[in-house]
Formats: sequence, C-alpha cells, structure tokens
Amino acid sequence: MSGTRTIFLHSKDITKEERETIEPLLSGFDCEWIKADDWRIDKEAKDVLLLTYLSDEELKLFIPLVSEKDVTMAVLPHPKGVQSRVGYGVSPGLAQAVAHLRTDLKAVTIDSMYCNDRPVFNNVIIGDTFQLVTTGRQATAPRWKRIKYVVGKFFTLRPFSVKVNTPKKEIETAVAGIVVVQHGKGSMLSRLILEDSFANDNRLHAILISPRSLMQLALFAIRSVFKRRQLPPFAAHIKTNEIMFSGSTAFDFSEDGISQSAKELKIEILPKQLKMLPGEFIKTANERESSSDVFRVSQLPMKESARVMAGKKLPFIKHASTEEFQSLFTVLRSNADLTTSYIVLMVLSTMLGAFGIFANSTPVVIGAMILAPLMAPIISLSMATLRQDNKLAISSAKTILGGLFAGFLCAVLLTFITPITTPNNEILSRIRPNLLDLGIAVLSGVAGAYAHAREEIAKTLAGVAIAVALVPPLAVSAIGLAWMDWGIFLGALLLLLTNLAGMVLAGAITFLVMGYSPFRLAKKGVILSLIFVVILSLPLALSFQRMVQEHNIVARIEALEYDEFKVKEARVIRLTPLTVGITVIADHNLSEIELDEIKQSLEGSLNREVELEITVAIKR
Repeated sequence: MSGTRTIFLHSKDITKEERETIEPLLSGFDCEWIKADDWRIDKEAKDVLLLTYLSDEELKLFIPLVSEKDVTMAVLPHPKGVQSRVGYGVSPGLAQAVAHLRTDLKAVTIDSMYCNDRPVFNNVIIGDTFQLVTTGRQATAPRWKRIKYVVGKFFTLRPFSVKVNTPKKEIETAVAGIVVVQHGKGSMLSRLILEDSFANDNRLHAILISPRSLMQLALFAIRSVFKRRQLPPFAAHIKTNEIMFSGSTAFDFSEDGISQSAKELKIEILPKQLKMLPGEFIKTANERESSSDVFRVSQLPMKESARVMAGKKLPFIKHASTEEFQSLFTVLRSNADLTTSYIVLMVLSTMLGAFGIFANSTPVVIGAMILAPLMAPIISLSMATLRQDNKLAISSAKTILGGLFAGFLCAVLLTFITPITTPNNEILSRIRPNLLDLGIAVLSGVAGAYAHAREEIAKTLAGVAIAVALVPPLAVSAIGLAWMDWGIFLGALLLLLTNLAGMVLAGAITFLVMGYSPFRLAKKGVILSLIFVVILSLPLALSFQRMVQEHNIVARIEALEYDEFKVKEARVIRLTPLTVGITVIADHNLSEIELDEIKQSLEGSLNREVELEITVAIKR
C-alpha cells in the first residue's frame, strides 16, 4: 500500500520482550509505534494502515472511534485478544498473522456487531447452551474443577422464558440457551451448523437451544462429531440484522467470555463499519451477493409447552408434551378396539405359525411373527395399566384375549387334521422358558412402547414383533393341547404368559419414564404388574438354573479327549437321574470295554453317576 502511513498501535502494557519479538517480524512495513492512549484519530486518520496489537478490552474501546473513518485496520494476535482474534479470523501465531498481511491482500469493508451498544467480536451466549461454556472465574480454574462445573451444569439445565423480537417477527418461548454470532466462526455450536455466514452480509445469527431432554443433547453431541452442517432437532435459527431478547427477570449472559446479567439485550449489526485487511480464516461475501432473513423456529416450544418447560430441570429422557400425549392416546385407543381385520390376522398368523412349526421351518415362523397384530393392543394395555384407565384396560384385554382365543382354537383344529404327532426342534425350543425369555420380553416391551411414542421410528415395530415372538408359543400350546401333551401345553403357555407380562410391565415403565403419567397415578398399576411378573419369574428362575446346569455338564463332556474316538453332540436328557446322550465318532465299532471307559470318564468328570445313551458314527 504505497503512500500509506503505517501505524503499529500497541497495548499500553507491551513488554520489552514482546517488542523485541515483534520488531523483526514487521521489517519492511516502516511502522510508527504508537501507544493506543497517545493516538488521536480525528486529526490523523487519513490514508492510514493501522496494525493493532491490543487486548480485547482495549480494542472494544477503540473500535467505535475508528468506525467509518478513512483507516484500514489489521488485527494482530494479542495474548489478551483471543475473542477479537477469533472474531476477525486472525491466525493464532504472530509470525503467521504478519506473513498473511504480506500477501496480496485487498481491503474489505465488514460489519460490526453490538450488544447493548458495546462491540462484540465473537459471540453473545445467554443461559446454558449446548457447549456449556465456562466463563469468568471458571475459565481459569483447575481442569478438574472445570470438568465438575460442566458436568454439574449439564445435569441441572433449566430452560427459561424469553421474548424474542426482530424487525419482522416476535415470539415467546422457553430455551436452555442462546448463542448469537456475527458469522459461523463465532462459537463451537455455530461452527458445527452454520455454513453460509459472512462478516459483511449485514446479518447476525441467533441459535436458540431448546432440548426436551439431556439425552437429546448427548445424542446431538455424538452425531455432530460425524455429521456437521445440520441444525439440531431441538434448535431454532434466526438470521436478521437486529434482535432483542427480554425476560421477566434478569438472565445471565456472557459477551465475549465476560459474564454479565441483564433483563434486556439488544444485539444489532451496524453495516460497513470497518475497513480491514481480512484475517486468514474470515469469510466475506461479494458485494453482489444478497443475504435474506431466516426464521426457523418451528422446533421451539410455544404457549403452554413453553410455560411447562420454563424453570424446571431437563429430564434425562424426553417427556411427552400435551400434544404428543393426546396424539398417542388417540392411536392407542384405536389399537385397543377388537375389529374383524384384527381377528382375521390373528387366525392367519397363528395358522401360518403352526404350519411353520410342523414343517420345522424358521422363515415361515418369522413370517407369522411379523403378520401377528398382537403388539398394538399389548402396548395399549401398558398405557392403561400405567394410567389406571379402566376403559382402555378392558378394551385392550378383550382384544388380546379375543385374538389369542381365535388363533388358539384354529391352531388346535389344524393340529387335529395334521398327521404329525412327534415334537421337533421348533416345538421343543418353546416349552422350557427361562429368565432369558423374560429379558427378551422386557426389552421388546420397551422397544414397542418407545416406537409407538415416536412416530419417526414406528417402522421398527416389525423387528420388535419378531423379537418377542408371541405367535409361536401360542401355536405350540395349541399343538400340545391337541396332542394331550401337558408338558408341551404348559411349557408353551408359560412362555406366552411370560412374553405378555414382561411386555406390559416394560411398556408401562417406558411410558412412565417418557412422562406420559405422574408416578402417583402409575404406582398401583406398575406394582401389580411387577408382582405378576415376579410370580412368573419363580418357575422361570428354576428353568434357568436347570439350563445353566445342563450347559455346564455339556461343556465338561465335550472337553474330554480320547485317543481313538471323538465325542460330540452331547445333550442332557434328564437331570434326575442324570441321563446324557452323546454321539461318538470312531473308525470301528466300540467294544464293551471302550463303552465302559467312556462312561467311567464321564462319571469321573461330573463326580456323579450317569446313565448314558451312546450313538456311534463310523468314520470310513
């Protein structure tokens, strides 16, 4: 910039060491070194290149004086000028910043952001935002204290009421925090989600954070690591040139990291205030590019929802709003109705399941699980149990029992006309339920209730139906009754009851956690369901203990090694007396001595007498 007077305007407390470091870097600029307090702008601001090396506070006092003057500024990184360095896109290293100024830079005119008539370099943060910024004394505290502070703030987030006014619109809502920046580099959150933002487009960006739960915040934090440039589902974005925030009481905020408090904040953009050599990381728009206002606030709570949220701690999991509750209850009441289509689907799914069981075909059985409509009334019964809604409970129970009876009756009739009378693997796998089956039912109930409450994931209900598998035990119990085999009938019936009870209880607790009922109302229904599940758990626990014993016996048998033959496919037939079946692979028929050797080795390993059923497979 030939013919331009270059002034190095430095902080009043610059040290000798800093001066000795800076002077060689500025060689060739032919700078006049002037202390900020000594320069008179009105008299000397003519065709000047001003290199500022000032703290944030010194620069805040200086910016209003130099605005709209015939001065070209360049900001250099000062140890106490972190906010201005970030706001103006300056490199953190002094040598790198000066080297950037030596490139063929063209001066640009940029806007200035003001908050209550004070310049803002970086951001204004109101309340507790997603980033949970530590400011003031906390920012200089030891790391463990800062971590403790952030964790404490996270678990005690309380949305507050705020009125938002812009030249075009105004709203009243409740938020956990607000971030206001001039451009996308102004905060961690804005860097994640703002793309088209410039320092000279006469617009500011306000991001209003209104999560419904701590889980929403945590999930967004995880997703933002992998997927950026996306507004959180609980946030609003306002792009305008002027915005005012006000509340009935004063709220805490930070302006460029300095903690303050106020009842009103007026934040505005003053266009074309500063003529600057742009920093390395700042983005500016071409003069022909226009910038329009943005008002994306559909995700914010309004009216009653905002009043309910304000002042209360955020729950760990999102609680249902009045609108969500009404919508879900309408669906669940409809699902509880006993309809012709429901009965037809129950009959078809049970008969399909019976055919698949007779054919020992797992794919056909899975198809029957998907076809069965039992999930819907069971989830309705969960809600009825939770809220002590007798009408919904009776309707749901009638629908469940009606569907089960219709399917059971048809499966019994189908068994009478089917010549198969021997149980296969599909039958035997469903007559000894244990605590693992209860665990599957509980998780399926949680998933079913959650999927009903969240329309966006309702497509997962087919997977839940497969997981809980209600139709196969229904079909197997019908087969057992038709065969007059009480072991099969009672075992499959116990599995069916286990699935039903576990789902109802888990679904009710899930709805309780999601805020669909106060605990005082839900207590009775949840306790009764829990007692029923505990009663069912007694035989399940015995069965589980038996399964563990059998597993340990099989593991010991299969661990035995022999020189001339191999033992595989061990199975426990009875525990009392212990009867074990094994398959022995050998290259010859086993003699009585060899059979006795196998029996003795098994009894020695298990420390008990064993009745042995041996199948010999000859290997040639």
